[in-house]
Amino acid sequence: MYMKEVKDTAQRHIELLSLVIWAVLCAAGLVYDTRFAIGIALGGLICVLNYRFMAWHAKRAITLPPHKGHSYMITRFILRLTITGLVILAVLVWIHVSVVGLLIGLSVVMLSIVSYTFYTYIFAGGN
Repeated sequence: MYMKEVKDTAQRHIELLSLVIWAVLCAAGLVYDTRFAIGIALGGLICVLNYRFMAWHAKRAITLPPHKGHSYMITRFILRLTITGLVILAVLVWIHVSVVGLLIGLSVVMLSIVSYTFYTYIFAGGN
């Protein structure tokens, strides 16, 4: 039970931190250029939604028998990757956002995971 609570708490912190980092990057992007800020906003949206779906699929997969859970996750991964790629392509082709802004937005969850890990292991003593 304790491990589940730690994982749920860490996931909630990462999600909250992702939203904060996303908002700060969007605001900073507005100072530079509107297309840049829209790229950050859309990239962050894609990234956060992809992370949420991944977490949702992982929670579902662990309730399945091992052989079914494995194929479930592989199928969902390929589907999520395909949809994400098509959405990114559509954003670049039809909305004409800044590619750099989009890449920064797509890095929001990674930045929050790194930030949360640094905080946990450096400042909070690893607990």
